Amino acid sequence: MGLLQLRAINFRALEIDNISSDFKSLGIADSIPDFGTFSDEIFIWHAPSGMLPITSSELIRFGLDAPKGFNLILSEREVQPDCQSVDTFNFLIIEPNIISKWLGEAVLSGELKASAKEEESENFGEINIQNNTQIGIYVLKPLIENRKWANSRGMDGFSSSPVLLAARMWTIMGDLQGPNGEIESRKWEILEDPWSQNLSQLNGTSDMLRSPMLRTIEPIESNWFPTERLYVEISKLLEERRRGISGETSASGTVRSMRLQNWTLNIDDASFIPSKVMIPAWQIDSDPIKVLHGRDGRLYDF
Repeated sequence: MGLLQLRAINFRALEIDNISSDFKSLGIADSIPDFGTFSDEIFIWHAPSGMLPITSSELIRFGLDAPKGFNLILSEREVQPDCQSVDTFNFLIIEPNIISKWLGEAVLSGELKASAKEEESENFGEINIQNNTQIGIYVLKPLIENRKWANSRGMDGFSSSPVLLAARMWTIMGDLQGPNGEIESRKWEILEDPWSQNLSQLNGTSDMLRSPMLRTIEPIESNWFPTERLYVEISKLLEERRRGISGETSASGTVRSMRLQNWTLNIDDASFIPSKVMIPAWQIDSDPIKVLHGRDGRLYDF
């Protein structure tokens, strides 16, 4: 419903009773450009998920009660091929795979927020290290939009579908140590991206959305950082150079000056906690097939 309100032209809710069908009325709109539907009135229906596919006879029965005009049916159920030959009323069925792609792209673009089920743990994103069971995952916010990316490269009309790329978020808790033994306790979130093979700092949950149910692609195992190198590279990333005051003695007395001082992570006492995190992406139907990284805008093999 939320996406219809964003994308449909002049959408308004409308309940229609006396329909001898499981289809539910969602509303009415002047047009829905995403599905190429343009009419004075488009009646929008939802076919909830079910065990059996929609059949032509079910559609014919629905058409007897459906309002005159154009009827758009958003179906979570599979649709039998002979449904498209029904000509007793004016309609269009949007099948589950197209709806999934439509919703998935809206989540990746930030138009919709996908939420996990309420019974999931509030400690979203954590992994139980002892038994290696995943409690939950986050998906990072995309930094590019696939249509704009395609337009800038003259690739209008290319075929794509939203997917998620597996990555890791490392929560680091430890101390930054100053040049004179000063201690400052801190917490950081670091993204380990095995696709670009880079490390970068995150801004906690402000960088993330709840993960939609999309296909997940795993990187090749060798793309992950080896443990020893990971700790060294994270330490370098977290190192800070700060301006400090130093005293220099001269013939006229003490002169105070500013100079850069290194603050470094005390790696021996720091804790490194891994969590699974997903990077938004789009599978590009090219030859060979590629994935468009939703953060760095680069194409990768898989």
